[in-house]
Amino acid sequence: MDFFASEPFLTSLAKEFHHAKDFLIKTYEIDGRIVRLAEINGRRTILTGPFYDYVKPLPSNHGATHGALKFIPSVVTSTIPLAGPKPNGYQLGTGQDPAPLIVWSGFSTWEAYEELLKERDKGLLRVMRRRRAKLLSEHGVPAYLFDDRNIEALEMLFTWKREQYEGGHETLQDPRALAMLRHLFEDGHLVVSSLKIRDQYVAVQAGFLWRGDYLALIPAYDPAFAKYGVGKELLLRMLEDSYRKGHKSFDLLQGAEPYKFDFATHLQIIESLGTPPLAYWVRSRAQAAAKAALVRVSPRLFYGVKRAVLAARRLRTSMKAEKS
Repeated sequence: MDFFASEPFLTSLAKEFHHAKDFLIKTYEIDGRIVRLAEINGRRTILTGPFYDYVKPLPSNHGATHGALKFIPSVVTSTIPLAGPKPNGYQLGTGQDPAPLIVWSGFSTWEAYEELLKERDKGLLRVMRRRRAKLLSEHGVPAYLFDDRNIEALEMLFTWKREQYEGGHETLQDPRALAMLRHLFEDGHLVVSSLKIRDQYVAVQAGFLWRGDYLALIPAYDPAFAKYGVGKELLLRMLEDSYRKGHKSFDLLQGAEPYKFDFATHLQIIESLGTPPLAYWVRSRAQAAAKAALVRVSPRLFYGVKRAVLAARRLRTSMKAEKS
Protein backbone atom coordinates (compact mmCIF):
# COMPACT_ATOMS: atom_id res chain seq x y z
CA MET A 1 0.00 0.00 0.00
CA ASP A 2 1.41 3.41 -0.96
CA PHE A 3 1.49 6.46 1.31
CA PHE A 4 -1.42 8.29 -0.33
CA ALA A 5 -3.63 5.30 0.56
CA SER A 6 -2.25 4.99 4.09
CA GLU A 7 -4.10 5.67 7.31
CA PRO A 8 -1.68 8.48 8.41
CA PHE A 9 -2.11 10.45 5.18
CA LEU A 10 -5.86 9.95 4.74
CA THR A 11 -6.46 10.70 8.43
CA SER A 12 -4.50 13.95 8.24
CA LEU A 13 -6.25 14.91 4.99
CA ALA A 14 -9.67 14.35 6.57
CA LYS A 15 -9.04 15.87 10.00
CA GLU A 16 -6.44 18.60 9.49
CA PHE A 17 -7.46 19.85 6.04
CA HIS A 18 -11.18 19.11 5.78
CA HIS A 19 -11.89 19.44 9.53
CA ALA A 20 -14.12 16.37 9.22
CA LYS A 21 -16.18 15.57 12.29
CA ASP A 22 -15.99 11.90 11.38
CA PHE A 23 -14.46 9.90 8.57
CA LEU A 24 -13.99 6.36 7.32
CA ILE A 25 -11.31 4.83 5.11
CA LYS A 26 -12.97 2.73 2.42
CA THR A 27 -12.07 0.77 -0.70
CA TYR A 28 -13.84 1.37 -4.00
CA GLU A 29 -13.86 -0.15 -7.48
CA ILE A 30 -13.52 1.85 -10.69
CA ASP A 31 -12.83 0.47 -14.16
CA GLY A 32 -11.66 -2.84 -12.72
CA ARG A 33 -9.24 -1.20 -10.27
CA ILE A 34 -9.52 -1.02 -6.47
CA VAL A 35 -8.57 2.20 -4.67
CA ARG A 36 -8.49 3.25 -1.01
CA LEU A 37 -9.94 6.65 -0.11
CA ALA A 38 -11.33 8.66 2.80
CA GLU A 39 -15.04 9.34 3.17
CA ILE A 40 -15.83 12.31 5.40
CA ASN A 41 -18.95 13.15 7.37
CA GLY A 42 -20.76 10.10 6.08
CA ARG A 43 -21.31 11.33 2.54
CA ARG A 44 -18.31 12.78 0.67
CA THR A 45 -15.48 10.73 -0.79
CA ILE A 46 -12.25 12.75 -1.02
CA LEU A 47 -10.63 12.51 -4.46
CA THR A 48 -8.25 15.50 -4.36
CA GLY A 49 -6.47 17.70 -1.86
CA PRO A 50 -3.17 19.37 -1.02
CA PHE A 51 -0.10 17.18 -1.49
CA TYR A 52 -2.41 14.42 -2.81
CA ASP A 53 -0.42 13.58 -5.91
CA TYR A 54 -2.12 10.44 -7.12
CA VAL A 55 -4.00 7.28 -6.19
CA LYS A 56 -2.39 3.87 -6.77
CA PRO A 57 -4.67 0.87 -7.27
CA LEU A 58 -4.48 -1.87 -4.65
CA PRO A 59 -3.74 -5.50 -5.60
CA SER A 60 -6.68 -7.16 -7.33
CA ASN A 61 -6.93 -9.75 -4.53
CA HIS A 62 -7.50 -7.05 -1.90
CA GLY A 63 -11.01 -8.28 -1.20
CA ALA A 64 -14.51 -6.80 -1.05
CA THR A 65 -15.09 -3.11 -1.73
CA HIS A 66 -17.58 -0.63 -0.28
CA GLY A 67 -18.96 0.36 -3.66
CA ALA A 68 -18.12 1.75 -7.10
CA LEU A 69 -16.87 5.18 -8.18
CA LYS A 70 -17.92 6.95 -11.35
CA PHE A 71 -14.84 9.20 -11.58
CA ILE A 72 -11.40 9.75 -10.06
CA PRO A 73 -8.98 12.40 -11.41
CA SER A 74 -5.44 11.09 -10.80
CA VAL A 75 -4.65 7.38 -10.85
CA VAL A 76 -1.33 5.65 -11.60
CA THR A 77 -2.37 3.36 -14.46
CA SER A 78 1.08 2.00 -15.36
CA THR A 79 4.79 2.27 -14.61
CA ILE A 80 7.35 1.98 -17.42
CA PRO A 81 11.17 1.98 -17.46
CA LEU A 82 12.94 5.03 -18.84
CA ALA A 83 15.64 4.03 -21.29
CA GLY A 84 18.07 5.95 -23.44
CA PRO A 85 20.16 9.07 -22.95
CA LYS A 86 17.23 11.50 -23.31
CA PRO A 87 14.37 10.09 -21.21
CA ASN A 88 12.61 13.49 -21.06
CA GLY A 89 11.84 12.96 -24.73
CA TYR A 90 9.21 10.36 -23.86
CA GLN A 91 5.89 11.31 -25.44
CA LEU A 92 2.82 11.05 -23.22
CA GLY A 93 -0.64 10.41 -24.57
CA THR A 94 -3.57 12.80 -24.33
CA GLY A 95 -4.78 13.09 -20.74
CA GLN A 96 -1.63 11.50 -19.32
CA ASP A 97 0.68 13.13 -16.76
CA PRO A 98 4.14 11.92 -15.67
CA ALA A 99 5.40 11.08 -12.20
CA PRO A 100 9.12 10.20 -12.55
CA LEU A 101 10.45 7.54 -10.16
CA ILE A 102 13.78 6.01 -9.15
CA VAL A 103 13.68 2.28 -8.42
CA TRP A 104 16.79 1.32 -6.45
CA SER A 105 16.65 -2.44 -7.07
CA GLY A 106 18.19 -1.91 -10.50
CA PHE A 107 21.57 -0.90 -9.01
CA SER A 108 24.02 -3.16 -7.17
CA THR A 109 26.02 -0.14 -5.95
CA TRP A 110 25.57 3.60 -5.61
CA GLU A 111 28.38 4.06 -8.13
CA ALA A 112 26.34 2.12 -10.70
CA TYR A 113 23.59 4.73 -10.37
CA GLU A 114 26.15 7.53 -10.81
CA GLU A 115 27.23 5.85 -14.04
CA LEU A 116 23.65 6.09 -15.28
CA LEU A 117 23.66 9.82 -14.53
CA LYS A 118 26.90 10.22 -16.49
CA GLU A 119 25.39 8.38 -19.45
CA ARG A 120 22.37 10.66 -19.36
CA ASP A 121 24.36 13.90 -19.12
CA LYS A 122 28.15 13.87 -18.99
CA GLY A 123 28.21 17.40 -17.61
CA LEU A 124 25.65 16.95 -14.81
CA LEU A 125 27.91 15.59 -12.08
CA ARG A 126 30.89 17.61 -13.34
CA VAL A 127 28.98 20.89 -12.98
CA MET A 128 27.70 19.84 -9.57
CA ARG A 129 31.24 19.04 -8.40
CA ARG A 130 32.49 22.41 -9.64
CA ARG A 131 29.72 24.26 -7.82
CA ARG A 132 30.34 22.19 -4.68
CA ALA A 133 34.04 23.09 -4.75
CA LYS A 134 33.15 26.78 -5.04
CA LEU A 135 30.73 26.46 -2.12
CA LEU A 136 33.39 24.76 0.03
CA SER A 137 36.07 27.31 -0.79
CA GLU A 138 33.87 30.33 -0.11
CA HIS A 139 31.67 29.10 2.76
CA GLY A 140 33.12 25.92 4.21
CA VAL A 141 31.66 22.46 4.54
CA PRO A 142 27.83 22.44 4.67
CA ALA A 143 26.08 20.45 7.39
CA TYR A 144 23.66 17.88 5.97
CA LEU A 145 20.79 16.04 7.64
CA PHE A 146 18.46 13.58 5.94
CA ASP A 147 15.95 13.85 8.80
CA ASP A 148 16.11 17.31 10.38
CA ARG A 149 13.60 17.37 13.26
CA ASN A 150 13.89 21.13 13.80
CA ILE A 151 10.54 22.74 12.93
CA GLU A 152 12.51 25.82 11.81
CA ALA A 153 13.64 23.88 8.72
CA LEU A 154 10.04 23.24 7.70
CA GLU A 155 9.00 26.84 8.33
CA MET A 156 11.95 28.09 6.26
CA LEU A 157 10.82 25.86 3.39
CA PHE A 158 7.34 27.42 3.56
CA THR A 159 8.82 30.92 3.46
CA TRP A 160 11.13 30.30 0.50
CA LYS A 161 8.47 28.52 -1.51
CA ARG A 162 5.87 31.25 -0.98
CA GLU A 163 8.37 33.95 -1.96
CA GLN A 164 9.17 32.03 -5.15
CA TYR A 165 5.64 32.60 -6.53
CA GLU A 166 4.86 36.18 -7.51
CA GLY A 167 1.10 35.74 -7.13
CA GLY A 168 1.41 33.68 -3.97
CA HIS A 169 1.53 29.92 -3.44
CA GLU A 170 -2.07 28.70 -3.29
CA THR A 171 -1.41 25.60 -1.19
CA LEU A 172 1.24 26.94 1.18
CA GLN A 173 -0.90 29.98 1.99
CA ASP A 174 -3.79 27.80 3.11
CA PRO A 175 -3.70 27.38 6.95
CA ARG A 176 -5.39 23.99 6.66
CA ALA A 177 -2.71 22.66 4.30
CA LEU A 178 0.06 23.93 6.58
CA ALA A 179 -1.63 22.31 9.60
CA MET A 180 -1.74 19.04 7.67
CA LEU A 181 2.00 19.12 6.89
CA ARG A 182 2.93 20.15 10.44
CA HIS A 183 0.89 17.24 11.81
CA LEU A 184 2.60 14.75 9.47
CA PHE A 185 5.98 16.25 10.44
CA GLU A 186 5.22 15.85 14.15
CA ASP A 187 4.23 12.20 13.77
CA GLY A 188 7.38 11.45 11.72
CA HIS A 189 5.82 10.69 8.34
CA LEU A 190 7.03 13.96 6.82
CA VAL A 191 10.82 14.02 6.65
CA VAL A 192 12.64 17.34 6.25
CA SER A 193 16.16 17.17 4.81
CA SER A 194 18.49 20.15 5.03
CA LEU A 195 21.80 21.80 4.17
CA LYS A 196 23.18 24.47 6.50
CA ILE A 197 26.12 26.87 6.23
CA ARG A 198 27.31 28.30 9.54
CA ASP A 199 23.99 27.38 11.20
CA GLN A 200 22.03 29.05 8.38
CA TYR A 201 19.69 26.98 6.22
CA VAL A 202 20.55 27.20 2.53
CA ALA A 203 18.47 24.31 1.12
CA VAL A 204 15.57 22.26 2.47
CA GLN A 205 13.38 19.50 1.07
CA ALA A 206 10.29 17.92 2.57
CA GLY A 207 9.11 14.46 1.62
CA PHE A 208 7.03 11.55 2.86
CA LEU A 209 8.67 8.33 4.00
CA TRP A 210 6.52 5.22 4.09
CA ARG A 211 7.51 1.56 4.17
CA GLY A 212 10.76 2.07 2.29
CA ASP A 213 9.40 4.51 -0.29
CA TYR A 214 10.51 8.13 -0.21
CA LEU A 215 8.25 10.71 -1.91
CA ALA A 216 9.97 14.03 -2.70
CA LEU A 217 7.30 16.61 -1.97
CA ILE A 218 8.63 20.19 -1.79
CA PRO A 219 12.18 21.42 -2.54
CA ALA A 220 13.32 24.96 -1.75
CA TYR A 221 16.55 26.88 -1.28
CA ASP A 222 17.90 30.27 -0.32
CA PRO A 223 18.06 32.37 -3.54
CA ALA A 224 21.31 33.92 -2.28
CA PHE A 225 22.98 30.51 -2.66
CA ALA A 226 21.45 29.59 -6.03
CA LYS A 227 24.75 30.00 -7.88
CA TYR A 228 26.23 27.14 -5.84
CA GLY A 229 23.51 24.71 -6.93
CA VAL A 230 22.56 23.96 -3.32
CA GLY A 231 19.18 22.52 -4.37
CA LYS A 232 20.74 19.80 -6.52
CA GLU A 233 23.53 19.34 -3.98
CA LEU A 234 20.95 18.51 -1.34
CA LEU A 235 19.03 16.26 -3.74
CA LEU A 236 22.13 14.23 -4.68
CA ARG A 237 23.03 13.72 -1.01
CA MET A 238 19.47 12.60 -0.31
CA LEU A 239 19.52 10.18 -3.24
CA GLU A 240 22.72 8.55 -1.99
CA ASP A 241 21.32 8.42 1.53
CA SER A 242 18.10 6.86 0.27
CA TYR A 243 20.03 4.20 -1.62
CA ARG A 244 22.33 3.38 1.30
CA LYS A 245 19.41 3.26 3.75
CA GLY A 246 17.93 0.49 1.64
CA HIS A 247 14.84 2.35 0.46
CA LYS A 248 12.88 0.68 -2.33
CA SER A 249 12.27 3.86 -4.33
CA PHE A 250 12.67 7.62 -4.53
CA ASP A 251 9.48 9.07 -6.01
CA LEU A 252 9.90 12.49 -7.66
CA LEU A 253 6.10 12.77 -7.88
CA GLN A 254 3.96 14.39 -10.54
CA GLY A 255 5.59 16.91 -12.86
CA ALA A 256 7.60 17.14 -16.08
CA GLU A 257 10.47 19.30 -14.78
CA PRO A 258 13.62 18.36 -16.73
CA TYR A 259 15.68 17.63 -13.60
CA LYS A 260 13.24 14.85 -12.65
CA PHE A 261 13.94 13.04 -15.91
CA ASP A 262 17.68 13.50 -15.36
CA PHE A 263 17.48 11.33 -12.23
CA ALA A 264 14.51 8.98 -12.83
CA THR A 265 14.71 5.33 -13.87
CA HIS A 266 10.96 4.81 -14.37
CA LEU A 267 7.89 6.81 -15.26
CA GLN A 268 4.53 6.46 -13.55
CA ILE A 269 1.67 7.33 -15.91
CA ILE A 270 -1.19 9.23 -14.25
CA GLU A 271 -4.64 9.40 -15.81
CA SER A 272 -8.23 10.08 -14.83
CA LEU A 273 -10.67 7.19 -14.75
CA GLY A 274 -14.39 7.28 -15.41
CA THR A 275 -16.52 10.24 -16.49
CA PRO A 276 -16.17 13.53 -14.59
CA PRO A 277 -19.36 15.03 -13.15
CA LEU A 278 -20.67 17.96 -15.16
CA ALA A 279 -20.01 20.41 -12.30
CA TYR A 280 -16.36 19.29 -12.07
CA TRP A 281 -15.88 19.63 -15.83
CA VAL A 282 -17.53 23.07 -15.99
CA ARG A 283 -15.59 24.38 -12.99
CA SER A 284 -12.19 23.20 -14.27
CA ARG A 285 -12.84 24.60 -17.75
CA ALA A 286 -14.04 27.92 -16.32
CA GLN A 287 -11.00 28.26 -14.06
CA ALA A 288 -8.61 27.54 -16.95
CA ALA A 289 -10.40 30.04 -19.21
CA ALA A 290 -10.42 32.78 -16.54
CA LYS A 291 -6.70 32.34 -15.88
CA ALA A 292 -5.83 32.41 -19.59
CA ALA A 293 -7.93 35.56 -20.12
CA LEU A 294 -6.31 37.42 -17.21
CA VAL A 295 -2.80 36.44 -18.27
CA ARG A 296 -3.49 37.66 -21.83
CA VAL A 297 -4.69 41.04 -20.53
CA SER A 298 -1.90 41.46 -18.00
CA PRO A 299 0.21 38.98 -16.00
CA ARG A 300 0.43 41.65 -13.27
CA LEU A 301 -3.37 41.76 -13.14
CA PHE A 302 -3.52 37.96 -12.87
CA TYR A 303 -1.06 37.92 -9.96
CA GLY A 304 -2.97 40.72 -8.23
CA VAL A 305 -6.28 38.87 -8.54
CA LYS A 306 -4.66 35.67 -7.34
CA ARG A 307 -3.25 37.38 -4.23
CA ALA A 308 -6.68 38.88 -3.46
CA VAL A 309 -8.40 35.50 -3.85
CA LEU A 310 -5.87 33.78 -1.59
CA ALA A 311 -6.23 36.51 1.05
CA ALA A 312 -10.05 36.18 0.99
CA ARG A 313 -9.74 32.40 1.25
CA ARG A 314 -7.42 32.66 4.28
CA LEU A 315 -9.84 35.09 5.97
CA ARG A 316 -12.79 32.77 5.35
CA THR A 317 -10.86 29.80 6.71
CA SER A 318 -9.81 31.65 9.87
CA MET A 319 -13.40 32.83 10.49
CA LYS A 320 -14.68 29.25 10.18
CA ALA A 321 -11.98 28.05 12.59
CA GLU A 322 -12.99 30.68 15.17
CA LYS A 323 -16.63 29.58 14.99
CA SER A 324 -15.86 25.88 15.40
